[in-house]
Amino acid sequence: MPAGDLPEDVRRLIAENIDSVEQLEILLLLLQHPSRIWNAESVARELRISPLSAGERLEDLTYDGFLARADGSEAGYRYGPESAALDAAVRGLASAYPTRRVTVINLIFSKPVDKIRTFADAFRLRKKGDDNG
Repeated sequence: MPAGDLPEDVRRLIAENIDSVEQLEILLLLLQHPSRIWNAESVARELRISPLSAGERLEDLTYDGFLARADGSEAGYRYGPESAALDAAVRGLASAYPTRRVTVINLIFSKPVDKIRTFADAFRLRKKGDDNG
């Protein structure tokens, strides 16, 4: 199914904010249980992923405005988008994902790798004697 079949706000949400299927699964999990307080360990158990990775994704999603800290807790998170538009886009993604899973995953993996390349370049080792920066 072509990506054009997805609503524009869902395509934009994926393009701008979703970098992995793991991140998507965490977001949708918290959306399904909006009153529950989650931490890295509980997310990891539920999705069978690494607690370290779950913690990093929870932080990313909080920074991007999808999640809120539970009662100011450093370790507790809940679904709490910072705007109604963001909530609507997430809900649109949640309704599209079960029937358009391949389309959504293809959009995630077809994103430009410029951000990844820039990040990797920051860690590139210089040859001995390279004085270019």
